[in-house]
Amino acid sequence: MDEERERKLASLRNRVRSQLKSDTTNKEIKKPGLLEKANTKILEKHDEMPTEEHMTISLSRIENEFQRFASSNRENEKFRNLAAFCILAGAILGMMSGLMQLTGNPAELVENSQFFAIDDEVDVSGIVLFEDGSEFDGMIIEIYDLNSGKNYGTQVTGDDGYFVFKDVPQRPMRMEFSEDGFISVHKTFIPDKAYLHHITMHEGDNDEISEIGDIAESELNKIVLVGTIVGVFTILFALLGVHAYFEVKRATHYRRTLYFAGLSMFSRGLIIVGPALTLIGMGFLTLAKYQFADQNLDS
Repeated sequence: MDEERERKLASLRNRVRSQLKSDTTNKEIKKPGLLEKANTKILEKHDEMPTEEHMTISLSRIENEFQRFASSNRENEKFRNLAAFCILAGAILGMMSGLMQLTGNPAELVENSQFFAIDDEVDVSGIVLFEDGSEFDGMIIEIYDLNSGKNYGTQVTGDDGYFVFKDVPQRPMRMEFSEDGFISVHKTFIPDKAYLHHITMHEGDNDEISEIGDIAESELNKIVLVGTIVGVFTILFALLGVHAYFEVKRATHYRRTLYFAGLSMFSRGLIIVGPALTLIGMGFLTLAKYQFADQNLDS
C-alpha cells in the first residue's frame, strides 16, 4: 500500500510540475509577442520616410564626389579658361541682340511687339462719309502692309458707305482711299477688330494726299523708345559679361566675378542661348574656385 501511495503521489507531483512548466512557457511566449509588436511599430515608423533618407544620402554622396573632383582639379586652369570662354560668348551674343534691337526697323518692331499683337488676323471695317455727313457710295479702298508693301485686297463702299476687309494680319497697315474729284486719304494703323474707321472725304485734287494714322507718331514712337531702352540695357548687361571675362582671367575676386557673370545673363543673347552659355561658364567657374586669390587666402 505504501508503495502504491508513493507512486500516485509521485505521478501527481510530476503532473503539477509539468502544468507549472507549461504555464511559465506560455507566459514567456506572450512577452516576446508584445516586444515583437512594439518593434514592428517602430520599424513601420522608420519605413514611412525611406525616400527622404535615400535622397539625403544620395545628395550628400553627390556633394562629396563633386568636392573630391574639384579638389583633385584645383590647379587645372582648363576649367577657368572654359568658364571665361563661355561667359564671353554669352556676353557677345547679348551685345549682338542689343545692337539688333537698336538698329531694328520701327515697322518690324511694331509688327513683332507683344504689346500690340493680340490676334493673328482680324476684320478691318469702317465707313466713308462726305463732308456733310452723308454716306459715300462707290469709294475705292485698298489696304497694304506697311512694311512689305503687300496688297491685302480692294473694297468698294456700298450705299451705306460701309466697307470691310476680312482676315487682315494684325501688323502695321496702310489704307488708301481714292476717288476722282476728292483728296486721297492714306491712313496707317494696326488692325483692331473692335475699332470702326471713320473717313471723311474732302473735295480737291486726287493727286493730293492727306496722311492720317494711329501709329505714325504715338504708338510707333512709343515702340521705338521702348526698343531703344531695352537695347541699351541689353548692351550694358552684356558689358558686365565682358568685365566678368576679364575678372576670370585675373582670378582675384571669386564672388565678385560670379555676380558680374550672373548679371550678364540679363542681356538675353539670342533669348536663351547666351544665358545658357553664361550659366555653363559659371558652373566651370565653381570648379576653378580655389584658383582665385581671395579663395586661396581662406583655404
